[in-house]
Amino acid sequence: MQVGISAVEYVLGSETVSVDELEARGALDSPAARLSEFGFSCARLSRESSYALASAATNKLLCTTGVDRASIGALFYAGATPGCHAVETPDPLSAFNYPVAQLQYELELTHATALGVSQAGCLGLMASVTLARDFLLSSKSAGRALCVSTDVLPAGCKREMIYNVISDGACAVLLEKECDHNRILAYRQVTKGYYWNSIAQKNEITAAYFPTARNIVRDTLADADLDSSDISCILPHNVSLRSWEILLGLIPMDREKLFAENIAKVAHVIAADNWINLRDAAETGRLHHGDKLLLFTFGFGANWACMVLEH
Repeated sequence: MQVGISAVEYVLGSETVSVDELEARGALDSPAARLSEFGFSCARLSRESSYALASAATNKLLCTTGVDRASIGALFYAGATPGCHAVETPDPLSAFNYPVAQLQYELELTHATALGVSQAGCLGLMASVTLARDFLLSSKSAGRALCVSTDVLPAGCKREMIYNVISDGACAVLLEKECDHNRILAYRQVTKGYYWNSIAQKNEITAAYFPTARNIVRDTLADADLDSSDISCILPHNVSLRSWEILLGLIPMDREKLFAENIAKVAHVIAADNWINLRDAAETGRLHHGDKLLLFTFGFGANWACMVLEH
């Protein structure tokens, strides 16, 4: 039995702010000129809550595809920041008000088991897609699963994290059994808990990033019985273009395989990047049936993950 990704939709923060303006607002640690050299031109900021973006992205997918909402067997809700996982009030009982249940109810996903995925940072949506795939393979009755990630940084928050510009946004991904579109061929995840303190070990994380990324990409390709020459397109997490140029030399893969257009105009949308890039690369005609696609991401915590799809 095969599981594929049949649809992806996303929404971004409605306010587009250039890196120069972010610098003027004091929202960057590095000069805007340096971040421009690294491939960034702007960030997308939201005045709406993370839940509002999640609801908008999920509803957009359901309306665009027209799928029967009762056919969704599971809903996975991912967010990197703690505020994305609570609908709290001063009453202590509200700590148990979970947005994944609210979303399941408000979008009438009446047959969906609802689960939250947290503490995976930028891996949240990729991990959710893997969990959804496993859920479908293990369930005799469920034919579809839905994953959504959402993150909105607090108003006035810094928009740079280790030379990367952060945007607000949400992304929804639909998985289906017997779908020959974007079939999942292989997935690997590596967690190195030694780097759990992202502030204290920032330099150590940077040092470990490239060798670990190189190894997990090579191992994931081997799991899929592929090598780097078989990959038609790389769908990246939208971190520094310079960091991707370094990693491409280590894998190795040609620069023209990297779908890098969204680094400048979208920036880093936490866990959503790879899937936004899948949606946009397909929409622009970059992908063709049978293409092998490489998705790589890294999340504080520290986690590295890689997935191979067949378009």
